[in-house]
Amino acid sequence: MDKHQKLEAVRRKTRQRLWFTGVTLVLYFSYVLNYTESGAFLHNTVGDSAVTGSLLMFAGLIVLFLLFEGLFLLINRDGKES
Repeated sequence: MDKHQKLEAVRRKTRQRLWFTGVTLVLYFSYVLNYTESGAFLHNTVGDSAVTGSLLMFAGLIVLFLLFEGLFLLINRDGKES
C-alpha cells in the first residue's frame, strides 16, 4: 500500500468514525430528553408492569450501541485474519 492509499484509508475511517460518533451523540441526546418535558410520556409504566418507557429506551440504546460497534468492526476488518 503506497502513501496515497494509506492516506485515503485513514480519511475513509475517520469519516466513518465521525458518522458513528454523531449518531451515538444524537441517540444519547434523545435519552437525555427523558428528563425534560418533551420526554415526560416515557415516565409512564408499560402495561401492568413496573417497567417504564425510559428503562426500555435505555436498554434499547445499549443493544443498539453494541450493534453499531459490531457493524463498525465488521466494516473495518480490511480482510486481515489473526
